[in-house]
Amino acid sequence: MNLTWLQKATFTTADIDPEQTATAGGILTPQQAAAFLQVAIDASTIMKEARIETSTAPKFEVPRISLASRVLRPGTEGSRLVDADRVEPTTGLVTLSTVLFRGEVPVSDEVFEDNIEGAGLADTLAQMIAQAVGRDVEEIAIKSDTDRVAGDNEAVFDQFNGIIAQCQDNLASAQKIDASAHTSYNTTLGAAVAAMPSRYLNNWDRLRIYMPYAHVHQYQKVLAQRGTALGDTAVTDQLTTRLAYRGIRCVGVPMLSGQGTINSTPVYYDRFMVLTVPDNIIFGFHRKIRVERFRDPREGVTSFAVSVRFDVKFADPDCAVLVYGANASNYTNA
Repeated sequence: MNLTWLQKATFTTADIDPEQTATAGGILTPQQAAAFLQVAIDASTIMKEARIETSTAPKFEVPRISLASRVLRPGTEGSRLVDADRVEPTTGLVTLSTVLFRGEVPVSDEVFEDNIEGAGLADTLAQMIAQAVGRDVEEIAIKSDTDRVAGDNEAVFDQFNGIIAQCQDNLASAQKIDASAHTSYNTTLGAAVAAMPSRYLNNWDRLRIYMPYAHVHQYQKVLAQRGTALGDTAVTDQLTTRLAYRGIRCVGVPMLSGQGTINSTPVYYDRFMVLTVPDNIIFGFHRKIRVERFRDPREGVTSFAVSVRFDVKFADPDCAVLVYGANASNYTNA
């Protein structure tokens, strides 16, 4: 998708109700659903760079193809390669099984009456709801884990395995870095880069290190302690917009934060980092997004109700490295 186009996207009550009647909504048309998703994607971090797929079916497959093997062989003039020397691309299908999530935002009549925007407040709310859905989708995609049991907090994260859980379950042990004893970013990030299979390192400029903002701030802080031009820049400039390690962009992810519980065990999300190629992460959406606006005169409340189905998968599960146990307060060296 064109990111400039996404950034210009708007979603208003006209997308919910072209006639602007008191009660309206339902399944959005493809164009309306696209507008809603554009705003949601723009409000995210990982999803903004990831691969987005939509389907009219709640469960669907998307193809993946790669050429990891050597193609060239010694040649003989006038002769074709023997069958054993021909290389076929590796193909496969990624199955996305979208899960339903719903939300409702009630707003009293008095809010509309007292607000300076008046009736225009509904448009502002529609835009804000689409943005909030984008943030929520990204958080659910990051933190979801089906190992949660009764009694674990935030049950919204138990519907499927998200980005962290897929890395924990599918990556080879060498691609999972225990950083609990690390005090240097060169140690942690260097280990992550070294753990990435070499066949994925030819796209160096496309790699991203997704990290919590706790680490973005700490990394910038330790860089600022250097008595160099880079240290001065780290103090005076907004380095977070171009923070990097060996040329690989370090991207702060707001939703990599907070504490949860999985199978009665505490989980600290601000201690995870993920090294991957952004479009290796696929967000799949069921196109039948439902947005409804209705007013209950008995309560004097207008509610905005939204429902969306989505899933997240790695196109190539091997193209990632997970860092865990990285406590920002332990890092004192760049």
